Amino acid sequence: MARAVGFVMATGLLMLGTVGAPSSRSQTVDFRYDPNTSYDCDRACLNDIVDQYLASMASHDPSKAPLARDVRFAENGQVLKVGDGLWQTASGLPSYKVYADDPEAGEVMFMGVLPENGTPTILAARLKVELKRITEIETEVARKQDASFVHPERLTGRPMVSEIIPPAERLSRQDMIAIAHAYFSAIEKNDGSQFVPVASDVVRITSGDQDCPKPRRGGAPNQILGCAEELKLGLYKEDTLLRDRQCKVVDPEQGLVFCYVYFDHAATLRSWQLTDGTTEEASHPGPWSWQVAEMFKIKHRMIVYIEALVNPIPYAMKPPPW
Repeated sequence: MARAVGFVMATGLLMLGTVGAPSSRSQTVDFRYDPNTSYDCDRACLNDIVDQYLASMASHDPSKAPLARDVRFAENGQVLKVGDGLWQTASGLPSYKVYADDPEAGEVMFMGVLPENGTPTILAARLKVELKRITEIETEVARKQDASFVHPERLTGRPMVSEIIPPAERLSRQDMIAIAHAYFSAIEKNDGSQFVPVASDVVRITSGDQDCPKPRRGGAPNQILGCAEELKLGLYKEDTLLRDRQCKVVDPEQGLVFCYVYFDHAATLRSWQLTDGTTEEASHPGPWSWQVAEMFKIKHRMIVYIEALVNPIPYAMKPPPW
């Protein structure tokens, strides 16, 4: 369904228009077609565009990024003017970074740690690229000032993330998206009944902190629960709705899927029985939501690694309008 919003950066003014589907938003004033030029953008091209975007933030100069005239930009769910937000406060280049490339869709994902006024900050960014220009920038920034569980200093490179999947073992785009959705569906009103394509030794890193395996809250001393075990127990039943799921970057070569999703918790469920017969208590007294940027590493049709950014947001806050 078309959505009535389009943000056109032309002469420094933010103008409201109509966005339909499909339509190209990459036309620039100075674009001239050259029949001798290839406008395809492969993995190296997409990564170079990300690097130009990061450099433009570090220098606080959007003109250093290959932006389309009517590029759209959002940070933490809020539509902003290009040059606002982290663009004004970034104070250096990333010290940790992960790329996922989707040349077929013209999309690229970056997750990493960069300094913001000297303080390490975690950034997840999705860029939409047409004609080698950025038409959409959707970012999530996890700052220690906003949540106590943000630990950018703990993020380190994991070779398995960039490991290339052998061609014979690569899944289709739709199969990879289906695996990510299966994970989200198992968390929503989690009762332990759904099959979850998660490896038994999977590690989930959330905003720099290892979220699982981890000690069970209120459990026996030294009781460690893996991600799959948590889901089988039904620990996440208070997660009422996982909505606005968008898995726009799919990288079969590396086995990576990058998604945005919003977690709503109505807080009407105050306690529930787990599959082992014990009782779990609600974690919050009132309604609450999270904005989540999540990356999955998939091998042999199983999720083997998860890295996520989580930001608390107003309950039921809507995503950017595109």
